[in-house]
Amino acid sequence: MRNKTLITITFLSLLLLIASCDQQTGASNADLGPPLAKNFSLESVKEKKEISLENFKGKPVVVNFWATWCGPCKLEMPFFEKTWREYKDKGVIFIGIDVMDDKDSAIKFMDKLGISYINLYDPSGKTSNSYGVVALPATFFIDKNGNIIVKHYGSFLGDEAEKKFKSYLKEIIE
Repeated sequence: MRNKTLITITFLSLLLLIASCDQQTGASNADLGPPLAKNFSLESVKEKKEISLENFKGKPVVVNFWATWCGPCKLEMPFFEKTWREYKDKGVIFIGIDVMDDKDSAIKFMDKLGISYINLYDPSGKTSNSYGVVALPATFFIDKNGNIIVKHYGSFLGDEAEKKFKSYLKEIIE
């Protein structure tokens, strides 16, 4: 009986993890409007420079929570770099947040992939927790007014996912 209970708990935990990774967007209560993005202030991965979300008030922002130990995170970051380069002249800010990771590994990883958009370091996971992130990757699209327009849990891999990413970008730019 004890083994059956343990197997059931393990199975339910796995289902919860899969569901959280597969969840695409979170809907907000229409009466309340979209939630405001919580401000955070974190040190950059490569420099000892503190950067806050508040620094980008009035600009559309994409915030992506990732880690070097997250396979899908590694695979989608080159797409983020390419897309950031395409949209940065339109005022879009990309912020990667490395969560509960080894900073040296993150630096090597970013250098290897040529990642040049802003990346911050969240060693305790405090910022990711404040955003309700339970699985990586997780990406938030924030409009010029600081509202979270889209919460996307899971990766942006493949043509359809990349199209969806760009449609979310258009939502926060307009």
